[in-house]
Amino acid sequence: MNKVILLLVSLLFSTHSFSLNSYKASYDLYADTKMGNLKVGTAVLELEINNNQFKFTTEASTESVWKTLYDYSRSEKSIGNEIDGQIVNNYFSVIEKVKDVVKKNYEINIKTDKNYAVSSDGEKFEIKPGLLVDPLSVYLALSNDLINKPNKTDFTYQVVDKTGVKYLNFYNDGLEDISINDIKIETIRIICDELQLTLNLSINDSFQPIKIQKINGNTEFTMTLIAFE
Repeated sequence: MNKVILLLVSLLFSTHSFSLNSYKASYDLYADTKMGNLKVGTAVLELEINNNQFKFTTEASTESVWKTLYDYSRSEKSIGNEIDGQIVNNYFSVIEKVKDVVKKNYEINIKTDKNYAVSSDGEKFEIKPGLLVDPLSVYLALSNDLINKPNKTDFTYQVVDKTGVKYLNFYNDGLEDISINDIKIETIRIICDELQLTLNLSINDSFQPIKIQKINGNTEFTMTLIAFE
């Protein structure tokens, strides 16, 4: 479950190309199980903008009713800038707990101009020329590109975390109407095959994430937007 929540709550999208606007969004997390489709947790995603700088944080945890079976929480932070219309990340951190025991606690400092990133345990990763982001800011970069490059259908980014740097590809899978609280929302479907991830982004709300689906083994998890401010 912790890997699933990690991947799901790391998902956030910007509003306009700086034009990125501060906002706070809340999501319910559901899982398809033998007992049916169950709400197992919540997540809060917050984006703060100050001039051309951004700070993006996530807070996720399992519902109290599930804590006897699985007590999990995770906090993430991404900090960076918008430079010449691109998202440039320079810091990422994670704190992950299971039953109040810290399982992950690390930071990554990104030196894009010097083509490397360094984790808090001292490991250094080489970066190839081009855009580098972290598991949070990759979605800011994706939203930014969807706005500024409407005819492009495939997006690939270098993404760094504690394990190193890897490439992730996202592609446009077409349009889909999603109903939330009896309101029909026109969305674009974006898929990342490597993560077995499908994103529904609102076309009329600057690609705000409406629905996020992640397959993990034989179980499908869904995050659905419940509040936005």
